[in-house]
Amino acid sequence: MCVSGGLLSKGGRSSSSRFGLFCSRLPGFFGERRSVDLKMTGRKLAATTAVALVALLVTVSLLGCSLTSFIGSPTATPTSTRTPKPTFTPTSTHSPTPVESPTPIPTDTPTLTPTPEVTDTPTPTTVPPTPTRRPATPTATRRAATATPRGPAPTPRPSYDFKYVEGSMLIHINCGAVYFKGEITGMGGEPVNGKTVRLRGLDRPYYKISGEGESPGKWGFSPLAPNHFHSPFTLYVDLVESEANPQPISDAKRIDFAGCEYGGEFVNIIFAWAR
Repeated sequence: MCVSGGLLSKGGRSSSSRFGLFCSRLPGFFGERRSVDLKMTGRKLAATTAVALVALLVTVSLLGCSLTSFIGSPTATPTSTRTPKPTFTPTSTHSPTPVESPTPIPTDTPTLTPTPEVTDTPTPTTVPPTPTRRPATPTATRRAATATPRGPAPTPRPSYDFKYVEGSMLIHINCGAVYFKGEITGMGGEPVNGKTVRLRGLDRPYYKISGEGESPGKWGFSPLAPNHFHSPFTLYVDLVESEANPQPISDAKRIDFAGCEYGGEFVNIIFAWAR
């Protein structure tokens, strides 16, 4: 505080004038100092605010890129932007010191890994082994005893006493008369009389006795009327016990009569002794 009073200097000059001058300049000095301090404080505040805003913008941009790569690009939604209020920035002749922008920190981008699908593992099926049959043990087979031949086998006896001689019958064409003739021979080829010969296949059976009305051992039939000379018939000739007992004593010879134009004479029909 400036107090009025006089002070004497060594030169004898009153010091009141110097002190008054100091007291008059003192308020101006403190006013200028205060103005400089306010200016420096405003500059620091502005620089700090600018750095904070830059860091905030960098962080928001990094977070936006990370979220976009993780969940896809979102649909842009218009948002209202607040208009910052104008801030009074004190004017200074000094250039502000540039502030280094913070280096963005790289952020690990998560990568989606596809989950492998569960595949059913086939269960091996056990196939039972096929049973193998053991080969049957060969059984010894006894050989049948071979009969030693003791000479030629005996000739079986015929069923009948007489037998037709194959190929003996002869056929000739004759439409003037139709007849059947033959002969009976014994063991040595001699004629045999008294044997009953039967002819079948017509309206009834016909019988003849060998040697009666004929040469020894001979027999013959003429049973057809002229009106049947052209009619077909199937006839059988054999030997029997008798007309009263027609039991066969020989095999039968079949004769197919087709008409006299094909054959009317059937001769040399021989039955020979067979036992």
